[in-house]
Amino acid sequence: MRPDHGNTGGVPVGNGRHISPAEFLLMAGFLANRAPLAPVDARAAARRVLDAVLGVAVAHGFAHSDALESMMASAEKSTPVWELAEQATAAVGDTVAFLQVIRAAGVTLELDPST
Repeated sequence: MRPDHGNTGGVPVGNGRHISPAEFLLMAGFLANRAPLAPVDARAAARRVLDAVLGVAVAHGFAHSDALESMMASAEKSTPVWELAEQATAAVGDTVAFLQVIRAAGVTLELDPST
């Protein structure tokens, strides 16, 4: 994953830090698929994020949802997985739209500015 580089307009992840929607999506993919010791409720929330974001992305024309899911499930770290995550989140819209999709999936971020 690419580093944050001071992104202040992304998704809040704590301690005043923000990451891009693509990074957040990949983090959710790791948590849902590759973190068996994480709490069950955290893994379930990550799965809801994946399903909601990819569902909206597909509805807006993103055609590579299955490939991205497969790459995330195998914890692939490559330029193609990063590019697909960026394409998926771009299909969702800007960061505000991305956060709305997450909230609609029943997931609230601790530092979500709209809550």
